Amino acid sequence: MTVINFGEAACERVRSYLDSYVSNELLVETNHEVLKHLEGCPRCTADLNARVQLRTRLKSAVQSTPVPAGLEARIQKAVRTRGSRTHTGWYTVAAAAILIVGFGVLNLRRMTSDPVDAIMQETTGQLATVMNVGLRDHLHCAVFRKYPRRPENDTQMAAHLGTEFAGLVPMVRAKLPADFQVLQGHRCRAGKRLYVHFIVSSGSKLLSLVLTRKQPGESLAGGIHQQGVDRYQIVGFEHLDYLVYVISDLDPQLNLQVAANLAPAVREFLGNRQG
Repeated sequence: MTVINFGEAACERVRSYLDSYVSNELLVETNHEVLKHLEGCPRCTADLNARVQLRTRLKSAVQSTPVPAGLEARIQKAVRTRGSRTHTGWYTVAAAAILIVGFGVLNLRRMTSDPVDAIMQETTGQLATVMNVGLRDHLHCAVFRKYPRRPENDTQMAAHLGTEFAGLVPMVRAKLPADFQVLQGHRCRAGKRLYVHFIVSSGSKLLSLVLTRKQPGESLAGGIHQQGVDRYQIVGFEHLDYLVYVISDLDPQLNLQVAANLAPAVREFLGNRQG
């Protein structure tokens, strides 16, 4: 599927500043430029959040790495004697410190070799595996991949969804709050699984409606389930042969309300398909 990009040059420029922005190293003018762009660009905002989370995990990984006995005293001694002619001791201490950071980074890479899996590992509870089914597609398609920043028209979405699901577009649009808009509807694959996926935005907030056929043993026990994972809110339910999810970075109550609005339309559509 071809993805249409809008203003990609501006996004690339802002992404080149994000690490310095997080470190508070930008000039005031550039800082304002980045802030203004982030206000209207969910993709770059998600990229920024991912970098902040990565730094947090890096800090945690380094702090959790055992520190050799006496290292602090050796560093202090090296700092006090930094004006001396020999720097052998300081180089040794610096090498040791770099080694510790290296171990931390190695541990971090082991934990976050796949950012999608790293976030999904934070799910807990008996239904975590089934809730992860929808979360994986939201992260894969809406968070860590590029998507149109302007809404596709019905013809484009129908082409991506196929005749089987094109009729769901007006039903979804009719049930969203007034300030929400459908950016894209498509069928996609994530983790060797097929999905029907609507990407919806409201300002800088991003929401996904995800449908996928149940596989053997998968069930949400006929109920509606809500779970927070990282900064994402997941509402999941099932209908006939499908698992359905509404996932966003909205307030938990608002995400639940949007899901409640969408659920009757989705159930009606799936029921008519199999009726």
